[in-house]
This record gives sequence, C-alpha cells and structure tokens, in this order.
Amino acid sequence: MEFVHFLELLFIVIVLLLVGIPLFGKLKFKKLVEAVDPDNDEYKHLLVRKEETLISIKELECDLDTEKISDTDYQELRKKLEAEANEIIERLDRLEQSRKKTKSTR
Repeated sequence: MEFVHFLELLFIVIVLLLVGIPLFGKLKFKKLVEAVDPDNDEYKHLLVRKEETLISIKELECDLDTEKISDTDYQELRKKLEAEANEIIERLDRLEQSRKKTKSTR
C-alpha cells in the first residue's frame, strides 16, 4: 500500500516538474527582486500627493458651491491646499532636475 502512495507522489512530482519548468524557467529572477530607488519612490509618492491635493481643491470648490462650508473657511483651506500643492510641485521639479543630471553623467 505504501508503494502505491509513493508512486502517486512520484507521478505528481513529475507532472509538476513537466508543467512548472517551462512556465517558471522563463522568468527573469532579476525582475522579481529589484533594487530600491528612494528617489523614484519619492517621485511617485509626490505625484500621488499632487493629484490628491488637486482633487481636494476641486472638492473644496464643490463644498463652497453647495454651501457646505463658509466663504471664510473656503479661503483658509484653499490657501493651505495651494501652499501644499506648490511645495509638492517644487519638490517634484527638484527631483526631475536631479534625475536629469544623473542621466546626463552616465
């Protein structure tokens, strides 16, 4: 009885190898583990933050139009969001310039 189970296990392993080697043999393992680039990660994060800030400004305008907030609150929040958006854009510009310098030295 144990010999039958051994043959079944052997058969399953052979089938898995026959199917798995062609599927996974073509993978490039270098792509699975990439080096972390902090500048690139920060750049992507800043792009997302910029979009979120711009969406927040649009939502704030809608809130003013529907009279969910007062004009005074709108002005105050708009100034804060615009300042945040400007800071993000400046940081993005600095990162882009440093990326260009890095590419030109290569």
